Amino acid sequence: MSFMEAYRLELELLGPVHVGTGEAFPAYSYLLDAKNREALILDPGRLLELLNESQRKNFLDAVAQGPKRAQESLRSLWESRLVDPSPAVVRKVPVSTPFLQTVQNATDAAGLEFRTLPRSPLGAYLPGSSIKGALRTAWMFQRILERGQDIEYRGRWAWGRASPKGEWPLIQPPKSINTRVAQEFEALVLDYATERSPDLYKDPFRQIRVGDTEPCDNLLLNRIGVFHPKGSMDSTVLLAETFRSKSKLTSILRLHTGLSRQSSQKTVSHAISADALKAACREYYQEVAAREEEFAKEHNLTQALSIYKDLEQRLQNDQKAFPLRIGFGSGRMSIRLALLLDGEEGQEPKTRKTAGSANPKDGFPMGWAIARLEPY
Repeated sequence: MSFMEAYRLELELLGPVHVGTGEAFPAYSYLLDAKNREALILDPGRLLELLNESQRKNFLDAVAQGPKRAQESLRSLWESRLVDPSPAVVRKVPVSTPFLQTVQNATDAAGLEFRTLPRSPLGAYLPGSSIKGALRTAWMFQRILERGQDIEYRGRWAWGRASPKGEWPLIQPPKSINTRVAQEFEALVLDYATERSPDLYKDPFRQIRVGDTEPCDNLLLNRIGVFHPKGSMDSTVLLAETFRSKSKLTSILRLHTGLSRQSSQKTVSHAISADALKAACREYYQEVAAREEEFAKEHNLTQALSIYKDLEQRLQNDQKAFPLRIGFGSGRMSIRLALLLDGEEGQEPKTRKTAGSANPKDGFPMGWAIARLEPY
């Protein structure tokens, strides 16, 4: 019996995916080439070296006045051909039409700064932690279903009554959910809770390691909007670097199966197999997709419906594949597990983040991917 199993994790994105770094790329560090529909990402220090003393002073004054003036100053230098920015260009990234229009019409930083993807010297990548988080949420859902009991919070989390036959258990959370409450919830569900604090040595996901994906250059600077049935969020704008739909990413998933067979206090609470993990993802994320498809049909979200149809067909044609929802806009915090929450909390969110359109109603839902695990 092997102590460790290694798998090649293959992801094909069905729609745009963004994972944030917490950073926003400033307006003075890129130029828009509207003709070629791309952004020129600049090295600000190198750019300053290309300017003469007068140009440098004017540019820095513009930066001090705000992102709009900084962009206007850059564009003026470029369009007047007073400066060739080529030596300062770090890379070029395609832009969507809504992104281009948003920047051209922007009046404040929100319409000019964009969120970047994680990046190494070799290119943008999807963090293994984001993939592992998606796997963890599905596994927690499966564990709750198998246990068949409600979960209640009365000063601390505890298993409640058994759910009626044929019905799902319900989660009854506190009014305020902070990091500690979320961590204790996961500890209860995954069987590493103690009287004092979670015993992290027993966290079953210690036996799972997911590496960052290989770098990918199939990127697009995109506009992300928020769809609300009443249109009250249409003006909310976020600009972000995304992996394009149909991008193919690969990573390595390792299962340290020996950690569930040790006879020590550091043994994890239970074993997780690759097949069981895939089955959990199939059940949870297909249910998520089904509920979102109902929402999309109700509000005639055509682009979203095309994603859900594609997802369904792919899973029917490939029994080894399983769905995942990854990154920003996926709307899936493990503490929420929205499909199980009681009462009003159990309803799906009233808004959806979409990408690729000036009108959020016509955008694509974010984060959906088809995954496969192949043994090495």
